Amino acid sequence: MHIGRPFIRGLRSLVFAVVCVLVSAGLHFVAGGAPVAVSACAAAAAAVAPLGYLLGASQRGWAVLLPACASTQAGLHVWFSVGSGHLEHAVPSPAMLLVHALAAAVCAIWLARGDAALAAFLDLLLLWTAAALVLRLFASVPARVRRAVADRGPALPPELRLLATAAARRGPPAFAFSR
Repeated sequence: MHIGRPFIRGLRSLVFAVVCVLVSAGLHFVAGGAPVAVSACAAAAAAVAPLGYLLGASQRGWAVLLPACASTQAGLHVWFSVGSGHLEHAVPSPAMLLVHALAAAVCAIWLARGDAALAAFLDLLLLWTAAALVLRLFASVPARVRRAVADRGPALPPELRLLATAAARRGPPAFAFSR
């Protein structure tokens, strides 16, 4: 299952938007003391989700996600400052820039690790599904065909079957020449 398929890509873009918006809204609440309106968060998530969809064509690492998160943090800072009526805070101070840079780095690392985990999970799910399908198909093969496939080699007596599958180890033991 490819991580860039439209449905999975849409879910990943939604996660990108929600993480960026909630971290930014939380920082603005802590810094300004006033909570950000739910409608402003929803509108911001709707505005950020297309950016996540554009980035979601394939799995992205933190080096690609960091500039995306930084630009999203900058846009959300202005969005929440204007939305809460604090126009004087629309241009961030150096301390606010540092906080947003830290938030962007944390978001990029979270999202990159989550993206890698999702890709690994989908790969394992695909392998598990394929293995289950092969086992089901093999179970549906008639017994005559399975027996004919299994009886291709010469029949060995039960005493020799174990010897036929044993690994041959030639030469003296390794510890004999360890001096």
